[in-house]
Amino acid sequence: MATTIENIIGNAISDGVIHGAAIVGGDNARVIFRHSQGLAVGGTDIAMTTRTIIDIASVSKAVATATALAICHDRGLIDFDAPFTEYLPEFRAELPAPIRVRDLAMHISGFGHRAGERRQYDAPTGPEIMDNILAFSPLYRPGTHFEYACWNFLLLGRIVERLSGRSLVAFCQDEIFAPLAMHDSSMGQPVSDDPQRLAQTEGCSAPGQISDFIARRVFRDGGCAGNAGVFSSADDLAIFCQCLLNHGCYGKENKALFSTATFAELTTNRMPDGMPKRSFGWVMADQYKPQNSSAKIIYHSGWSGQSIFADIAKKRFVVVLTTRCGDYDRAKQERTDIADEVFALMR
Repeated sequence: MATTIENIIGNAISDGVIHGAAIVGGDNARVIFRHSQGLAVGGTDIAMTTRTIIDIASVSKAVATATALAICHDRGLIDFDAPFTEYLPEFRAELPAPIRVRDLAMHISGFGHRAGERRQYDAPTGPEIMDNILAFSPLYRPGTHFEYACWNFLLLGRIVERLSGRSLVAFCQDEIFAPLAMHDSSMGQPVSDDPQRLAQTEGCSAPGQISDFIARRVFRDGGCAGNAGVFSSADDLAIFCQCLLNHGCYGKENKALFSTATFAELTTNRMPDGMPKRSFGWVMADQYKPQNSSAKIIYHSGWSGQSIFADIAKKRFVVVLTTRCGDYDRAKQERTDIADEVFALMR
């Protein structure tokens, strides 16, 4: 099966879909599988490793913003069933009905992007973007339509800052990355400027840049974006996944990021019937669900080539980070195929 994984990656590299990949898999206590192949930066001799620091794009939504909100929830700072405007009273556009915080986290708020058109909140500068997310009405009535939209997590990141009195960058560093000893992880910019440690992802002109064009402008101009912008490594994300498999607990002292009750919010499908299964900030079942996984898996992917999978019931995880440079759909499916192979290896 390890040969199958090498072949998937090798073919993707040969076909110009990715430059390289780093994979870590294991259970709630140990790493069982570790593999890297190809390049961190196309056209160089910089090898991809499990310590390569890479922009994880929309995986940031789950690792950073949803986790930050779970911590706030556990501290009694937020009610996921409350209208989000209770926490962002400056939102000034008309709403057809109250939109709950969890509606944002599950992408059923009604906020969306018109196909083929510029995003409503798009602007040349970060401050303009962060002001514009408060100024436009949703396209649909909340709870009636699923549309994956970064808009939701831009709002959620702003809520974390309002609740905590800290920037999202500082909150995630102090409350997630530092406690878990995720020393390769940060938000807004990588922790290292060593060119041998940095990957270059799709849409970037140099290693160590944020691929998402909205988040890149927001962070560039001194703000924080909740939709993207985390840098991490496969080894660091393995630590994060092990924390999830232990229901939010970590370390020899078995400390907890959040309680069992709050952990359930991250692992329970609360979507309306007929829609893709999602928990608070995570995917639970769609076309990219690994076959060798249980119904209690949570996962998320990033546009520029990253996926993480945590099977809560089986206590198994897989991290697949790639430097995508080609076909989005093929790359995403092949990350799931790799996860399937790793899950099978660990049975």
